[in-house]
Amino acid sequence: MELKKGSKIYFMGIGGTGMAAVAGLCQEAGYQIVGSDGAMYPPMSTMLEDLKIPVTTPYAAENLAAHKPDLVVVANALSRGHVELEALLRSGIPYTSFPKLTGDEVLSKRIGVVVTGTHGKTTTSSLMAHVLNELGEDPGFVIGGIPHNFPRSFRLGRGKTFVIEGDEYDTAFFDKGPKFLHYHPHHLILNNIEYDHADIYANVEAIEAQFDAVTRLVPKEGSIMANWDDERVRNVFKRVTPAGRLIKVSTTGLDKTADVSLGEWSAKEKNRGTQIWSAVIKTKTWGDLKIETTLSGVHMLANITQVIATVESLASGGFIKKVAAEKLSAAIASFKSVARRLDHLGNAGDIDIFEDFAHHPTAVGLVIEGFKAVYPTRKLHVAFEPKNATSRRNTFQKDYVKKLGLADEIYIGPCPEDKRIPADQRMNTSALAGEIGGKAHAFQSNDELLNKMIENIASGDAVIFMSAGSFSGIQYKLLDALKAKR
Repeated sequence: MELKKGSKIYFMGIGGTGMAAVAGLCQEAGYQIVGSDGAMYPPMSTMLEDLKIPVTTPYAAENLAAHKPDLVVVANALSRGHVELEALLRSGIPYTSFPKLTGDEVLSKRIGVVVTGTHGKTTTSSLMAHVLNELGEDPGFVIGGIPHNFPRSFRLGRGKTFVIEGDEYDTAFFDKGPKFLHYHPHHLILNNIEYDHADIYANVEAIEAQFDAVTRLVPKEGSIMANWDDERVRNVFKRVTPAGRLIKVSTTGLDKTADVSLGEWSAKEKNRGTQIWSAVIKTKTWGDLKIETTLSGVHMLANITQVIATVESLASGGFIKKVAAEKLSAAIASFKSVARRLDHLGNAGDIDIFEDFAHHPTAVGLVIEGFKAVYPTRKLHVAFEPKNATSRRNTFQKDYVKKLGLADEIYIGPCPEDKRIPADQRMNTSALAGEIGGKAHAFQSNDELLNKMIENIASGDAVIFMSAGSFSGIQYKLLDALKAKR
């Protein structure tokens, strides 16, 4: 349907990160926004309150009749049998998904920079939006996290470009294809491909097929920034001949023939809880571009390399103004990261506590390795919560053994019981701890885990909490408890 400015759009499941951001984006575009959810929690509840977007809780069949919307946007978390969703289907009101709405109403009219890959989407898209903003391009964006450089996770913007995370997760109950197929990619970052989302994909080949599909959507005027150090990314281009320009990006510096590549790098502590990573990015436009960042880890340098390759492509294609090397380096240096990406929560004396969103074993390993590169002598305690659909399965149990085992002490929180997962496929945290060895401990509750950490952590140690969830807030309780002991 064709939406007119002032049309009322109802977001069913508005409390999700993506749903809330797109709701705000649509309000900024001139639509009247309302929504519903089962319950609301910060930070999305706070953001929607600030935007004065009315939210009805809990879900109920009567909600739709009360609001009389012109269009309903259905969250992908809702399935048939849901009381409000069934009322929608009986009502005859038009409905869609937030990816399709965003693609049709926003991205189809802009130079879409779509960031895809198993890891790094939120940081890379946040950095991309920040750099374009610092370069004076006034980009629009939708970020699946909370970027520290912007007051909100979305902005319509007035420039030509629009940055969005391209998620391979499914779209809605009526559309089981990935979200990124709706995003009209003009410039596509293809960062890495691994097996993930075990609840909807049977194997990595099924995921690769979706990346093949999104690659085919890039027009001949566009570009694909492909991580040429990732074997599965390279394999996409053995199957697909894209219409857009293929830019080979060596994100670790392994491929010396790449168009853009990571060169030499070094890392050190700047001040309490802050690291400085310095690197050279080899480019055609700026030669050896020197950059500094407070982002931790070689994987973060990889994300930066992808952003630089995209800026170079956008500028050379005339989609943004030409960029001076000094201005680009300054934009990267001023990036303040995203919430829960090795966030320094505070310190109790000489004990530092951090938290990170890492939940896939590859991300877990990269975060630990990055930390150890700067602090090789500090004893590192890692608390891990298997919270998301993939980590609740034993699919990656051997990988978690290897990656968590890089830490000095490991504390594994309880795994939520999900009866949709066959018993022989569920994560067994006791078995995981046993395979890691004596330095790993599994717990039946987060309170037990907290008490063990309070007992074990000593002067000079560091702690990283890793979870796709909240960890019941014990990271803050630990900080308070350690301060009380000092």
